[in-house]
Amino acid sequence: MNFLRKAIIALVLVATSNFTFAAKNVSSSAINDVYQLDSDATVFEFSSSISHGCGSNLYRVKSPSEAVANRKFSLVLTAFTTNGKLAFHDKEICEGNRSVVSWVRLIK
Repeated sequence: MNFLRKAIIALVLVATSNFTFAAKNVSSSAINDVYQLDSDATVFEFSSSISHGCGSNLYRVKSPSEAVANRKFSLVLTAFTTNGKLAFHDKEICEGNRSVVSWVRLIK
């Protein structure tokens, strides 16, 4: 009986977490600032005009390699310096008050 109770609780937690962390695409956002972390070359952050569920408008971009991170950083920096707009995928996974982003793109 104890095992069954733990299995049901685990199942409920997994099902609830899928609804809590549903990802979304942000179709247009102004960039307020962009920040490159010294500690990890595959991670950088930016501040957007769009707030998220983690309690701020700060986003953390993580990449599998430095080359990919540099390309993403270049896109975000271009949007920032030209007052352009950025679209991105908010994974709605919180790291502190920052939400993790997977992809970014420049838009007109």
